[in-house]
Amino acid sequence: MNNLIFNHSTAPTRLIEIDGLSFAYRTFGKPSKVPLVCLQHFTGTLDNWDPLITNGLASERQVILIDNRGVGNSAGDVPDNVEQMTLDALKIIESLGIHHCDLLGFSLGGFIAQLIASQKPELLRKIILVGTAPQGAEILRGFPKLIEKALPLEPVERFLFLFFTPSELSRSKGKQTLERLYQRGEDRDSDITMQAMQAQVKALTKWGTDPVTIDLGQILHPVLVINGSNDQMMDSMNSITLFKSLPKAVVALYPDSAHGSFFQYPELFVEHANSFLNNFE
Repeated sequence: MNNLIFNHSTAPTRLIEIDGLSFAYRTFGKPSKVPLVCLQHFTGTLDNWDPLITNGLASERQVILIDNRGVGNSAGDVPDNVEQMTLDALKIIESLGIHHCDLLGFSLGGFIAQLIASQKPELLRKIILVGTAPQGAEILRGFPKLIEKALPLEPVERFLFLFFTPSELSRSKGKQTLERLYQRGEDRDSDITMQAMQAQVKALTKWGTDPVTIDLGQILHPVLVINGSNDQMMDSMNSITLFKSLPKAVVALYPDSAHGSFFQYPELFVEHANSFLNNFE
């Protein structure tokens, strides 16, 4: 099917059967030899990608959004560890007939991207990591308390608290992001369940406390690292650690922004990402 007729808002949700479970995905954009597979953040579904970003990326390549096990419209229970999430993501990619791709990993998706790069390097060409952290990052030990603080908030305030800074400009950009996230009116993804949220919290916490198994120095792919200047969820300094540890990394930190840095600066991110994917070696 020609993906050029679709965009973020019109691409149909498709299901693929793997090991007796159905996994949801959407694909759209300019047909390309190397598609961009997008791995989502904590509690995120297909509809938590900013269409300004995905459409901007899709203008130059095929974009594939996936729901991992137990997330959104994908069946099963969410695993409580990143290792199993990574195996599931690899099964989805393989089942879609993809033998070579780029990865965009946001937050929790960035953990999965790092493991894929470590375990199956031949699958990947380039990697974009947004608002994420390496294994063993101590900030993640306090992640459950941060979520506990966010959960009682009204949904809009919860989103702004987790993804943006308290500044008037950042909050304004956050509200604009929310409007874009609801541009798609039909065939929307299911909201994440409490089981999924609890399992993801465990997985995130383990990523920061379990023994480190990834040697970042052995990941030789070109990597673009993006974060905000004040990411309280992942700590912006973790992006500097990734930059220093990955041999072929470049880094950009966006001003007065937090975990949702690329939400706040979508046009700038698309410019950076497309230039990196098209040109950087």
